[in-house]
Amino acid sequence: MEIPIPHRVTMLAFPDGQMLDVVGPLEVFSRAARWLRDEGYTRDLAYRVEVVAEKPGPVRMSSGLEIIAARSFEDVRLSDTLMVSGGIGYPAVCDNPFLLQWLRKQKPRVERLASICNGALILGKAGLLDGLTATTHWEYCDELSAISPDVTVDRDALFVRQGNLYTSAGVTAGMDLALALVEEDWGRKVALAVAQELVLFIKRPGGQSQFSSFIQAQALESDRFRDLQLWILSHLESDLSVQALADRVAMSPRNFARAFLCETGETPGRYVRRMRIEAARRELEESQRSVEQIAQRCGFGSPETMRRGFVEHLRVSPSDYRARFQSDLT
Repeated sequence: MEIPIPHRVTMLAFPDGQMLDVVGPLEVFSRAARWLRDEGYTRDLAYRVEVVAEKPGPVRMSSGLEIIAARSFEDVRLSDTLMVSGGIGYPAVCDNPFLLQWLRKQKPRVERLASICNGALILGKAGLLDGLTATTHWEYCDELSAISPDVTVDRDALFVRQGNLYTSAGVTAGMDLALALVEEDWGRKVALAVAQELVLFIKRPGGQSQFSSFIQAQALESDRFRDLQLWILSHLESDLSVQALADRVAMSPRNFARAFLCETGETPGRYVRRMRIEAARRELEESQRSVEQIAQRCGFGSPETMRRGFVEHLRVSPSDYRARFQSDLT
């Protein structure tokens, strides 16, 4: 596919918006443009970014910092990728009929229309999500359903694509979405290079959960179980039976199983299965390893055990999951 240069990326900002929703994705596109030029892929910057708002000038974000909008949204006549940021100031935007009408007019004109965080509620209020699947920050999923009852809300995805419309989860998920759009335009190698330049831990696929297993483990009150869960996440191929885990924390299996359930809300066996399935999902999405290799790496022991786990928890086999979610450019 021939990419027009420059590709115009327009970000809609508003008072009391979330600063990272605006600058995070735009920095991804800007860094990609510089990388492509510096590595000889293009002579000019591949992306040109700008911020627009209800009127040009400073826009005060919820952090107290200000972003300068180059012009009013009404002055935008041509954009390739139009993004709507989120933030606590979104209700006022949802009540702005002129802005909502402008968004409706832009939908067929732009190559891509995207929202960050609860910017999805603005798209929903404009009627642009009706009949589609969309996501938003997990705290706003119920409100998105209320604003737009015809939307199927994916409460766990980092971002969702429906035709030329994209919605993403909260804050930093906007950078994941921007990286995915760079990958669409220039391929996986470029997207990974940009992620590395930005020192992002990993370029996450859209189907990955909004909830980090490592963050959830670190949130536990008990040092003993917090350290154990973090160890489990890094040793999924090991013996993770109740006996082995109990030995690791110097407890009897019976007492360990009871205490683990009380602390985490799930049995040790269920927790281990869930972590192994999450790890296998990432492998299927991001790698070319065979199902047999992934089953071994994630501690299932056999492809059949992994298949049963996927069918039970995800209602789909590993091979069907890969066919649906693996990047075409992996």
